[in-house]
Amino acid sequence: MKISLDGGALCANQESRFGNYFFSLNLIQALDSYDAENHYSIYAFCKKPKELELLSKTVYKQLTPKKMWMRLRVSLEERTNKHDIFLALNQAIPTTSSRIVAFSHGLSFYYHRDLYPDSYSILMKQLMTMNERATFIIVSSSKVEQELASVLQNKARVVVIPFGIPLDFITYSKTRRRKYFLHVGMNHPIKNFEFLMRAFSEVKKDRRFRDYKLIRIAKSSLSRGKLRKLYQEAAAYVTSSLYESFNLPVLEALSQNCPVVGLRSAIIPEFYDFVNVADNRQDFISMMKKIASADSKKINQTKLRNKFSWQNYVKKLTKLY
Repeated sequence: MKISLDGGALCANQESRFGNYFFSLNLIQALDSYDAENHYSIYAFCKKPKELELLSKTVYKQLTPKKMWMRLRVSLEERTNKHDIFLALNQAIPTTSSRIVAFSHGLSFYYHRDLYPDSYSILMKQLMTMNERATFIIVSSSKVEQELASVLQNKARVVVIPFGIPLDFITYSKTRRRKYFLHVGMNHPIKNFEFLMRAFSEVKKDRRFRDYKLIRIAKSSLSRGKLRKLYQEAAAYVTSSLYESFNLPVLEALSQNCPVVGLRSAIIPEFYDFVNVADNRQDFISMMKKIASADSKKINQTKLRNKFSWQNYVKKLTKLY
């Protein structure tokens, strides 16, 4: 089959490469590596990122201009070069005769509308378009599946496929823990970073943790190698988002044997077996202290890697074709 997909997220600038960028990058590489039956055309409005390595059967098409890119340029390409399926990786859908498989990245804008004043209307329109036109809607957790079923009143076409461990985080090293807690994420109110600062200030009042630091990575310009080392050496990864549809940094941390403390709103059910989940700030503070003051329970890497695998992701996705 001939399949086209939206690779626009690959054009994010260096400092804005968070969830959607790494999801798109890893899924495209996984499709290229693990699907030998189908042929893919990637649409983007920038040159191919150097991190994206492709085999000859996958074509990368730089489509310009960027202005009204999906509505006009991608739609024109779809009319000119017919495909069987269009993978809407970033929720937006062009005019196309192809069957559509859309990917929803959650409903944070729906449940926290006040935090998305500039994008709520666009995101809501994309959701309604997905509901009207997509043959399947792919989500990354059972949490989002249930939410979509409630909002759209239709669960039959929603398919849960959790992300895989990022391909550049497959290996890990045993490293001595250092005195800091780590948080990674874009600078947006939905990440609820103030909660972490308040919790950390309470932890610091305990004389045992006066030397500890809270390191926040809010820009993705840090090299992936340095980020891996930060995960490997952190006392724990901490997250307190008001909403998460997946929370990729949690999986990155776990893949590097870094224990995780998360507020329940920031943790999807698929992570419950691997993460310390807190229901309030006092629980959160207690868990931070407990993990930092003792050797944490080892993360079952075999179970983690079987559950969060890009090879399995591709296998489940291609079955829908």
